[in-house]
Amino acid sequence: MNVAIRRLAVAVGVLLLVAASAGSALAAAPVQFRFTETVSFTDDTSCSFPIALNFQVDIVGRVFFDAQGNFQSAIVQQNVIGTDSANGKTLSETDHNVDFFNAAGYDKTVGLPIHVRLSGGGVVIRDAGYVLFDPDGSVAFIRGPHPQLEGNTAALCAALS
Repeated sequence: MNVAIRRLAVAVGVLLLVAASAGSALAAAPVQFRFTETVSFTDDTSCSFPIALNFQVDIVGRVFFDAQGNFQSAIVQQNVIGTDSANGKTLSETDHNVDFFNAAGYDKTVGLPIHVRLSGGGVVIRDAGYVLFDPDGSVAFIRGPHPQLEGNTAALCAALS
């Protein structure tokens, strides 16, 4: 899944939950949530051709507040199952990662945010490890292979050509 779109969707979901929960009588208690979403979009940036992405995203999280009900942090786990399709070819994608958001606006992502495979099981592209995003969305720190995030999508494009 396109990392920027995934991060934006998670951030918007957490912010909406925070806004909805901030005024409740139990504002200092953590708020837990769980939902499943179907997400479909076209990736026009990874290759010279469009890629249709279709996912089922299972999201589980917990949002923490201080005694005054102000947002402090959130932990959001995502499990994604879906397909990447182009030029009559379809690849499987299974992503598993956890985001740690804090009140300063930082997002630490750990796990396997992108894992695309051939139908026979061979890995096409895999981002794995740890990434710290600054509040403006730029990368502050990266550890592990992150070809998709770093723009190295040649293997993905070749598999879908």
